[in-house]
Amino acid sequence: MQLGVVYNNMSKYPEAEQHLTRAQDICTQIGDEIGQADTLQVIGRTYHCQSKLTEAERSYTQARNIFARHGHVGGQSMTSRALGNLSLDRSQYVEAEEFYNEAIDICVRIGNEMGHADTLMRLGDLFKAQCKYAEAEESFNRALEKFSRMGTSLGRANVNYALADLYRMQNLNTKAAPLYAEARTLYAEAGNSEWAKRSSHWLDMVSKEGDSSIASEVSWPGNDDVPSATYQQ
Repeated sequence: MQLGVVYNNMSKYPEAEQHLTRAQDICTQIGDEIGQADTLQVIGRTYHCQSKLTEAERSYTQARNIFARHGHVGGQSMTSRALGNLSLDRSQYVEAEEFYNEAIDICVRIGNEMGHADTLMRLGDLFKAQCKYAEAEESFNRALEKFSRMGTSLGRANVNYALADLYRMQNLNTKAAPLYAEARTLYAEAGNSEWAKRSSHWLDMVSKEGDSSIASEVSWPGNDDVPSATYQQ
């Protein structure tokens, strides 16, 4: 399966699907259902990266059902979060919130702080997509608190960037500027030059404009484009 993960991370999706399908067949032959669920989850992510949402949903759901049958709550949490991301991509906000809250409940129960923080950030994305700015700010700040407590620099960078964008969308550029600056520093320290440059660009923009509208250019990409503190391979 690991070779399939490597190909997926390299965006070589046909190769990823080939190796993952082979791994799934082996797990099925030897009766390793947890291994099968793990593989289905990665297959779902491969489909999701290609915007094959129907296929991704089927794989995620199959994996989630297997995890549930075996009482594997960690796997349930991860697949619920993945289904939440997929529902958000479809603008199915009610379903996405249900999946995210389910993932959060499991993370709290098993003490998975990293998964909890990552899901809070996704929940913030969900609220932001609905222009529920107060709820988004609360979710992002809760995620930031957890990432800070864990000392997770990339998580802090992601949330600072998300909060800065949230404030910029509301023309609160003086609040956005220091968050872009902090995100730039953290991304640079993590060696992520692309996102350091993006943060620097928007820092320059909001610093020049002050609290006036510069919302014509959108910087915040989709969930899967943001570097993830949890799922970096």
